[in-house]
Amino acid sequence: MAVDLFLLGCALIFGAGFRFLFRHLPEERWQFVASLPLKKNHDGSWQGLNLTFYGLFTGIAGGLGVTCFILLTASAGVSLGTALLLTLGILAICLPAAKIIATVVEKNRHGFTVGGASFVGIIIAPLFLWLADLASQHWWQTALPILPMLAAMSIAYVLGEGIGRLACISFGCCYGKALRHSPRWAQRLFCTLNHVFIGKTKKIAFAGEMEAVKVIPIQAVTCVVYTALALVCSALFFHSQFALAFALSLVGSQLWRVYSETLRADYRGGSRLFSVYQMMALLAALYGIAISLILPAHGGLAADLAAGLGALWSPGVILSLQIITVAMFFFSGTSTITTGELRFGLAADWRSQAGGE
Repeated sequence: MAVDLFLLGCALIFGAGFRFLFRHLPEERWQFVASLPLKKNHDGSWQGLNLTFYGLFTGIAGGLGVTCFILLTASAGVSLGTALLLTLGILAICLPAAKIIATVVEKNRHGFTVGGASFVGIIIAPLFLWLADLASQHWWQTALPILPMLAAMSIAYVLGEGIGRLACISFGCCYGKALRHSPRWAQRLFCTLNHVFIGKTKKIAFAGEMEAVKVIPIQAVTCVVYTALALVCSALFFHSQFALAFALSLVGSQLWRVYSETLRADYRGGSRLFSVYQMMALLAALYGIAISLILPAHGGLAADLAAGLGALWSPGVILSLQIITVAMFFFSGTSTITTGELRFGLAADWRSQAGGE
């Protein structure tokens, strides 16, 4: 009961936050968090480095995803050090992969792809866990619960990607089809629940030429679907249904990716009918089904929510989560596709505010 109430509370918090952000993130002012002056121009202005809400929400999503992973693995009896080392190892590979795959597939050296990064993560995660299990058995004579750890990793990924879709809304990327060109059922369903992006620096404006056009809010729908899926699978995890939690979170998220891309209008690489990322998602889904059938179910293991929450409440973990969040913010939020020009001056009433005559 305590677990269900905890997850219900999380759902209510997410729901309230999403309601506000879905409404405001398409606005122009919600693209840039700050601009840092770098170099002074000849006219007295400064060249600025833009830091974006895309990076902020990506960092928050990454931090919450890692938080979820630590919570679930600690509740299953996995040591904190093992969980953090696995997280750092996978992030060290997946973060560069997000940029490399976007460059190769989409010919976009400025962008990132969560789909490509997640595919790499799904492929390498079992290998990382197998190596960690071998090390644990060799050094500490203790086997790791591989399937529960894979389930925790999959749930954390789904939660992180779901929240990360807020980043896509703020930048206007991963955008949906124009409502007027969509199927009739979509026009009826999204006649009032659509997105209208404003701002010349939004990707939907400069790449899709659809500024101020009503579009299917596919980022918001994916955000809700993935977050709900992560919460449902977390409930399964805490009720010791590890195989089902892993299979449902991984296969469900990948099949949704395959379908949701049919409602998107942005270029995804390869054929317009079936993108490279859809192929990756299908392969990942089949891979997940095979793994869930092969690995032992660990039915006798009971997850303990109190142990998971206790693991989070320590200075080392809190500091680590902050570092991961900030690192992901600067990695993905330092804009290379926009420029900034800053001017500084004194306020008209600077004398009275400074205490002068």
